[in-house]
This record gives sequence, structure tokens and C-alpha cells, in this order.
Amino acid sequence: MKRLILYCLIFSAALVARAQELQFSQPVKLGAEVNSDDEELAPMLSPDGNTLYFSRAFHSKNIGGKYAGTDIWISRKDANGNWTPAVNAGKPWNNKRSNAVIGISADGSTVYLSNAYNNRSGISFSKLVAGKWTEPEFIPVPGINRDDFVSIYVHPSFEVMLLSMKGRGSYGEEDLYVSLKDSLGNWNQPRNLGPSINTPGFENSPFLSNDKKRLYFSSNGHPGLGGADIFYSDRLYDSWETWAAPKNIGEKINSKGFDGYFATYYDSLIFCIQDGQMVQALGVKRREELVFDQRQIKYLSDNEIKNVLGRNVVSLIEFESNVTEVSPSDIKDLQAFAALVRDRTEIKIRLVAKRLADSQDIDLYKVRLINILNLLRDQGVSGTRISFGSEIDPGSSSPKRSESVLLKLYY
Repeated sequence: MKRLILYCLIFSAALVARAQELQFSQPVKLGAEVNSDDEELAPMLSPDGNTLYFSRAFHSKNIGGKYAGTDIWISRKDANGNWTPAVNAGKPWNNKRSNAVIGISADGSTVYLSNAYNNRSGISFSKLVAGKWTEPEFIPVPGINRDDFVSIYVHPSFEVMLLSMKGRGSYGEEDLYVSLKDSLGNWNQPRNLGPSINTPGFENSPFLSNDKKRLYFSSNGHPGLGGADIFYSDRLYDSWETWAAPKNIGEKINSKGFDGYFATYYDSLIFCIQDGQMVQALGVKRREELVFDQRQIKYLSDNEIKNVLGRNVVSLIEFESNVTEVSPSDIKDLQAFAALVRDRTEIKIRLVAKRLADSQDIDLYKVRLINILNLLRDQGVSGTRISFGSEIDPGSSSPKRSESVLLKLYY
């Protein structure tokens, strides 16, 4: 079965990370300068956006011939911003084995490569010195399953590595794992990303957003449109094992075949592949609309809440000045709150921003509300049960007291 299919270019606006929903136009195939009659896969873009590295399979000009491993190919932009005809990267990166660029440093001077270049599988790095790439050097990463299909992505910080493989504790076929670099510069044993991401099917072609908060991957185990679809999920509570429920990236990108190898740069430029051919599309990220309303609502009192739910719940989330992220202690309170109200669907929730009298920064309060909304959603509370309000506290001399969000319940 093909594992590689879809490469798209998409332009979009950078907005609040946890409130982003992705929308795309219909993908259009890139030209013959990049695509061939064979199979293109695994694209990586240089930090300056002018060089595209990708692997090519079943091509007669690959080292070792058509039926040897994949080779790394390169296309560069010309003065007019068009991609030039791709050329084989040659040595020292390519040999008769399967080769791919799997990570590029933020300054573009170092690349991570799939292939140990020493007659065994693994990972290597190469540096740009005096305009030439050095011979790849082996990087030890414990626990990589070298006997089955493995796909790898290394974040530009070179601190996080995502791997797709059938490893220890796999839930089925290939699972996604994470390896982190320790204080001595060594890669740790890969850890399974957990059951929110991994299924009895396969998950592969991982990609991590620049802020390390959003994961893109391909899977045939989550509900999709065809053989395998592209999904995305947000990392929760700074944990590498706790993720929001994956979302399908949508039918504009996903097809009835195998879709994978999604990658985004600058929060605006996105690549993917369909049927072994690179395609492009225009897209935008839509900010979730948040509307304050001024309804008069009869809220449940503390005693009523205790009678209905069996205990009182958190009613106030405080923020320091200019801070929008929820504190770890308040996250725990919101988790407990969600556990109590999750199944009591007749109860509605209103998030009320308490504003300073002289504050004009409405967006600050909206971001706080959206962050709380997303935390509750991640815990299984439907967003249709949640509304938003705003109150000014002109007499407050305590910024912490007025820069807060009230959680009120009603029927």
C-alpha cells in the first residue's frame, strides 16, 4: 500500500492557536518542475522558504536505479518565485538505501537525515560548511524499531523528535512516539503519544507546529474519508501523552485514497501529497467567533449547585495583568468542574469576563474566554452549552479580582 500521497501549499493567517479551524480551497497539482511520473514524498522547506527538499521513489535517476531506495531531490525558487526543475541531491546524502530529509535547523545550517549511512538503519546529521554539506554522521536514538516502516520528523529546535513505528506499547500497527533531547544532548527512549492519537490502525507522517503545540499526522484508524486521512490535534497541559481528540483536516484536502505528509511553515505555508503528486491550495485559518450577549439570566445559587451536583464547583478563574493562559492550578479546577457537569447536559454554562473599568483591550478578555472554552471542550463539555458575557467592575482596586472569568450555571 502507498503510504505517501499529498503535498499542498496553503496560505493562511496566524491567529489564536487553540481557536484555529482550518479551511482550504480545492488543491491544484504543482507543475512538472517538481512533480514527475514517479512518486514524490516527504517535503521539507528551508527556513528562508527558497529551497524545497523532498524524496522521490521509483525514479530511474535515483542512485541504485528505479527499484532501489528513495533519493533526496531539490527544487529552488528563481528570481520570480517559481520552483525550478528538481535535481537529485547526489552524494553525500544519497546512496542505494532510502534517504530523506527529516529535519532542518532554524538557521538552515544543519539537516537531520533518515539513513545511518553505515549499512544499517538510523538517523544522521549533515552540516553546511563553506557552501558544501558534510558527510552524514550517525546519531544514536535508542528504541527505534528498524525492522518495519518508520517515518520521522525532527523539530527545527532539534529538541523534539516524532516517530511513526511499531514499537514498545503500540496499540496496533505503526503508532506515533516522541523522543526528547536531554540536558546532555542525548535523545531519550521514544514514548508513545497515547490512545487519543494512536489506534489499532496505523498513524504515520507526523509533523509538529513551530510552537510545538499542534500535531499533524496521517491515520487509517480514526474515522475518515478513505484509505487514510490527515488529522490534527493540540497538545494539552504541556504533556506529550495528553492530546485533544484528533480532528479530520477536511474533505478539501483528504480524499478516498491515502493522504499524508502534511507540513506547515510560518503558520501560513502548507505542503501535502496526493497520489504521489504535489498539489497546492489557498487557505485561511478562521478565528472562532466569540460574541458577548447581555441576556438577563437567572443563575443557580451556590446552594442550588450543591444540591444538584453534590458539591460546589469552581466559580472564578483569575489572571494576572496581560496574561491569557490558564494557570496549572486553575486547569485542575476546570478539569474537576468539567467532570461534574459533563453529563448534566440540561445545565448551561456562562463564562463572564470581569473587566477593569479603564481597560480597552477587549481581545485580551476574548482570548481568556476562548482558552477556558477549549479546556472545557477538551474535557468533553459541548461548546453549544457555553455562552459568554462581560462585566465591568469600576470599584475594584485589585487587578487580580477584576481580571478574572466567572463560571456561572443556569438552566
